[in-house]
Amino acid sequence: MKAFSFALLAVTLLPVAGTSLYGQGQSPNQAPRPARSRSDEMLDRWNDIGNKLIAMAQDFPEDKYDFKLQKDQRTFALNLLHAAALDFVLIRRISGSNLGPDFGEGDNPTRDAFKTKADVVKFVQEAVADGAQVIQQQGDAGLDNTSKFFGNRLAHNSSIWTFVIEHSGEHYGQLVVYYRANNLVPPDSRR
Repeated sequence: MKAFSFALLAVTLLPVAGTSLYGQGQSPNQAPRPARSRSDEMLDRWNDIGNKLIAMAQDFPEDKYDFKLQKDQRTFALNLLHAAALDFVLIRRISGSNLGPDFGEGDNPTRDAFKTKADVVKFVQEAVADGAQVIQQQGDAGLDNTSKFFGNRLAHNSSIWTFVIEHSGEHYGQLVVYYRANNLVPPDSRR
């Protein structure tokens, strides 16, 4: 009974002691570091998800690039191509230029246009690099500008960037499922 009581006490006090020790490294009156610029914060989020998709494109075995769990869903490669293509569609609207390669109409390029793993990896890398360049070039003021979004409406570029980052996150989640279904550990889970 004494051992149980001691263990219960230790488990109860451990989080309190950890919090206390963490707090000792910070002054109670110390001001938080200032926020970075909005465009730097947006760039950080853009690069974070973009680099995850690049890592997956580089890492996943090429012989499994056409894998899918069900007949009605995109393959691994088509998920990456779609995410990068939608990136380009919105990057082009925000930048007012025709950045990136020609991949046809819409945001669902075919494997005929991107036959190899190297082709897919390059396409994803270009989308991430071009988006980062636009965010950096336009800066905070660019986030306040408006561009045509879906349908016949305008949206602030900050909202469009947030939308496309979230969209890439959805496809990242789908690709994690593809990894797990093939008994593979996604790159971001290996840390």
